[in-house]
Amino acid sequence: MINLYRLIAYLTLIITFSAFAYAQDPGIQQLTLAIKQKQSNPESVQQAIDAGRERALLCSVCHGKDGNSIKPDVPNLAGQNPVYLLDQIKKFADGRRKNYVMNSLAKGLSSDDKINLAIFYNSRAVKPASIDIQIANQGKQIYEQKCSSCHGKRGLGSASFARIAGQQPVYVLKTLKQFRDNAKIETASSKRSSNIMEAIVKQSTDQELEIIAAYIAQLQ
Repeated sequence: MINLYRLIAYLTLIITFSAFAYAQDPGIQQLTLAIKQKQSNPESVQQAIDAGRERALLCSVCHGKDGNSIKPDVPNLAGQNPVYLLDQIKKFADGRRKNYVMNSLAKGLSSDDKINLAIFYNSRAVKPASIDIQIANQGKQIYEQKCSSCHGKRGLGSASFARIAGQQPVYVLKTLKQFRDNAKIETASSKRSSNIMEAIVKQSTDQELEIIAAYIAQLQ
């Protein structure tokens, strides 16, 4: 029972911290405003989608023409929350997230390019991944305990947290393992860290992470 109380207290702390961080982050608020301005009318939305589609040719080699990744260890961008996606592009551009290819590409994008890409990918539909449904069905309870507080019960995310529903299972598993093994250790090619994610998956086994990744992949 004590462990249950500790778990509830820990999850409450995470939710409180996340909500506070979002409310205090002027960067997210500015990105939200920029997206809303582009989405202010159907004509400007379509213009952003068309411009984003053209710019996305640079990204299609890995992420696919419609944001559905053609490489299992590369994330789908289709359907992603545009504010969250814009924030990640900016982080690659200024070096807060490190990946040689993404850093180089993001630095070459204008502010309008970044916004248009975020709106374009948000407008695309996620294609279902091929998974073992029996394994996926085992993940519901684990997901709801460890993931739903931030990413939502259906995995749709928010401006601050990624949409993970329908995400590539290999990519999800790789990322969860990075968090578990402490992604704060910078390598020559990439860096990804999150105090919240690292704490949540710190004690997870490979099997648990595989089950979670399969469950996430089947969410639509």
